[in-house]
Amino acid sequence: MKDLLLGLTVLISISSFANNIKYSNEDGCSVEQEQRANGVVLYVTKGDEKEVVGYGNDYSFGDFSYCAEGYTDIHTFEGSQGLGIMISCSGHVNGHKTTRGRVDISIMGEQLSEVKIDGQIKGFFGWKQDVKLECLNLVQE
Repeated sequence: MKDLLLGLTVLISISSFANNIKYSNEDGCSVEQEQRANGVVLYVTKGDEKEVVGYGNDYSFGDFSYCAEGYTDIHTFEGSQGLGIMISCSGHVNGHKTTRGRVDISIMGEQLSEVKIDGQIKGFFGWKQDVKLECLNLVQE
């Protein structure tokens, strides 16, 4: 029993070290940004749609549900206005479906300003839009 309590205490204390920042906009988008030891996880919600996106602190990897591991490309663009991150993949077999997608993240002044997510599934007659989330003009809560 003591081991169980000790384990739960450690898990709770580890999660309390996470640095979470919440953003939202007037269109009903909300984004929770969780800073982890090796990267950032974004929990994006708009209406009934929810997506999770992650990328490494050094921008060496990115992840979201429409891009299977090994098919994901990540690119960054930095300028005087801020940082742009693009996570994308072309069509590939992802589980039992063929998918492709793209995520665009804008960070201005070290604050998240935009997240755009486009996920598509290949159907019998071509590509079908499965998710299209655009959270623009985000403001920190």
